[in-house]
Amino acid sequence: MEEQLNKNDTSREEWITANKVATITVTILCSLISAAYLLEVIRKTRTLGYTLIVVALAMIPVVLAHILKAKDPASRYIKSVVGIGYAVMYAFVILTTTNPLVFTYAFPMLIVITLYDDVKYIIRIGVGVIIVNLAAIIGQIATGVITDMAVAEIQGLVVIMIVAYLILVSQTNNRFQKLRSSKMKEQNEKTETLLEEVLEISGRVTETAATLTGEMSTLKESIDSTVDSMEQVTQGTAESADAAQSQLEQTNQISSHISEVEESSKTITTNVGVTSEAVSKGRENIEQMTRLTKEVDSAGKDVASALDTFTKTAAEMNSITDLITSVASQTSLLALNASIEAARAGEAGRGFAVVATEISNLASQTTSATENITGLINQVTSQVGSMVERIETLLKAGEEEGGCAKETADSFNQISESVVQIEHHAKELGGIVTKLSDANAEIVNSIQTASAVTEEVTAHATETLNTSKDNRTIVEKINTLVAELNEEAEKLKAES
Repeated sequence: MEEQLNKNDTSREEWITANKVATITVTILCSLISAAYLLEVIRKTRTLGYTLIVVALAMIPVVLAHILKAKDPASRYIKSVVGIGYAVMYAFVILTTTNPLVFTYAFPMLIVITLYDDVKYIIRIGVGVIIVNLAAIIGQIATGVITDMAVAEIQGLVVIMIVAYLILVSQTNNRFQKLRSSKMKEQNEKTETLLEEVLEISGRVTETAATLTGEMSTLKESIDSTVDSMEQVTQGTAESADAAQSQLEQTNQISSHISEVEESSKTITTNVGVTSEAVSKGRENIEQMTRLTKEVDSAGKDVASALDTFTKTAAEMNSITDLITSVASQTSLLALNASIEAARAGEAGRGFAVVATEISNLASQTTSATENITGLINQVTSQVGSMVERIETLLKAGEEEGGCAKETADSFNQISESVVQIEHHAKELGGIVTKLSDANAEIVNSIQTASAVTEEVTAHATETLNTSKDNRTIVEKINTLVAELNEEAEKLKAES
């Protein structure tokens, strides 16, 4: 149906164009012929009556053609009015003229009627022109207008040849037009087939674009989630790095306090050595105690003073161990926070979680060692207190020293035993302090390793975050392109 409508539209346009050109050409041709005859009237070579008949026969088809064209530019009657009306005028002129060249008036009109591409119409008009020309030639020979038979033969042959050639050309054009129509039909069929394939592909593209849009939306949601997670990881690792730095500072403080404890331990050992030597000397000189009462009293006071110093040192050690215990507790708390942050970081924080666990274990060992140190210090303090009490008793009994030599000897024996124990515990304290120093060094190394790992995790997290943001931008661009592709496919389907 649509093809038929298109064909009808094309046919109407062709008729409009042919009628327009035919009307213009016949108007010009008939106007020129009328003007030529009126000029002959002016020159008095033609009568007015004859000229008016020629002008009327020439202009009637022109006027009718313009009227029909005004009513309907595609009117089929214009072809008949132009051809037949001009043929009537031509027949009258050629049959009544005395000019043998008037037969040439037919040639322009024969060319004009080829516009309608109607071979039968051209044959009818052409045969009529040949018959009229043959009749005119016979009449002109009979009246003596043509005296040379060669002129008559040329006129007849020219008209016949022109008509024959016009018919042949029209038929050939029709064949060409049919060939072009056939090829155009084949091309249209190929175009329709191609259009159907394009529409089918467009449909598949639309479906694929819709599916791709859904997948890209899912991918965008996943990337958005990744970006949010990486932002949290970046924030968490930054907090972990800060916590590790704080832990490192506190651990350095622990190292400082351990150094102080180590110095105090050395002082205790030195003092214990001095005490041991003093006790040995007192044991050797016990027999001279009576004579050396004043010296013993002085030595006892020195011992009391040394033990008092030792007591103060022990008190300082207790304060130091309390501080170590507090720092170890804070270390455990920071290790717990680091474990929590590592759990939040997921796979990227697994290594940091191991480091945090190791730090927690080292903090526990530090706490245990500190408790042992505290116990030893308490024992030393208790024993020193006992020694102080003994020495005070010894000093009180100095005046009765002569009669209490045996008791003094026993007291020195107890002092000797206590000094041995103090020396033993002092050595243990030195060993524990050394272990505590080593453990603290390991803690420092672990914290430094954890800090490095945290920095590396932060760098990777930042890089992953930036990559995820870039991927999100790319996905948004792809979504835009897919949407545009989908719109173009829909337009193509709608236009088809």
